[in-house]
Amino acid sequence: MEIHKKIVFGRIDHTYLSSWKSDNEVELHKGNDVVMFTMTEEVMKQLHKKLGDKLTQIANERLEAAQQLAQEESSEDE
Repeated sequence: MEIHKKIVFGRIDHTYLSSWKSDNEVELHKGNDVVMFTMTEEVMKQLHKKLGDKLTQIANERLEAAQQLAQEESSEDE
């Protein structure tokens, strides 16, 4: 039998990744609460790619919104 747990931590305040430890320990902080875990290099690469993809998506959405706003303001000035 396997037991699984899901921890709902909410929005984190900040993160910490030790640059001097070799075990790739990651900390997620919310107030005084901390979740600590380690990752393999392969998992870190996967996370890096997923975060990069998400940040690119957010940047594209903001760029489209800014372009739309600029077009609306431009048409109002005419």
